[in-house]
Amino acid sequence: MRVGSLALTVVALYAAPLAYGIRSAFAADFCVELTAAEFNHRAERRGDDNACAGSDSPDIKAVSDIKALARDRARDNANNAIASQCLNNVTPGIGQRACTRVNLVANTSADSSWAGSPPAPKPGADKVKYIGPGIGSAAGVNLCAMAHDIRLRTRNVVDAHCPHDGGLLPHRTFAAARAWARCAVICRTP
Repeated sequence: MRVGSLALTVVALYAAPLAYGIRSAFAADFCVELTAAEFNHRAERRGDDNACAGSDSPDIKAVSDIKALARDRARDNANNAIASQCLNNVTPGIGQRACTRVNLVANTSADSSWAGSPPAPKPGADKVKYIGPGIGSAAGVNLCAMAHDIRLRTRNVVDAHCPHDGGLLPHRTFAAARAWARCAVICRTP
C-alpha cells in the first residue's frame, strides 16, 4: 500500500507542472550561435592589461592574472561590439531556424535571470553574454553574444617605475588578447 501511495505521489509531482502550463524541470535553455549562413556578421576586438613584474610590490599582478584580464576584456569588447547588430537584425525567423537546426525551439519568454547567468552555449564559447530581446523587426527573440578567443601575446619592457628583485632590471609585462563574437539565439528544449 505504501509503495502504491509513493508511486502516485511521484506521478502527481511530475504531472503538476504540466497541468499548469509550467515547463518541466528537465527543460533547459541554450544560447545557439548563428552560423554565417543564418546571419553573416561577427565582431573582432582587442583587450589589454599590464603590470609590473616581480614579487615584492603589492601592486604587482601575476602574469596569469594579466593574461586573464586581457582575455576577458577582449571577449567583453567583442560581445559588446556585436550586440547592436544582433538586437536590431536577428529576426524571429532567423532565430527559429537556428533553434530548429539543433532540435530546439526559440525561447520567447522574458527571463531576467539570464542577465546574471546566461544559458549554456551551443557550440561552446569562451564567454557568453545575454544581450536582451530583439528590437523592432527583431522583436520576439531573446539574444546572446558568444565570444571566442583568437590569440594572446605578452611582452616585457624595461620600466624604471617598477620595483626590481635582486639585481634584475625592473620590467613591466604587457598582455594583448583578441577575440571574436557572433550573435546567438536563446533556445529551449521542446
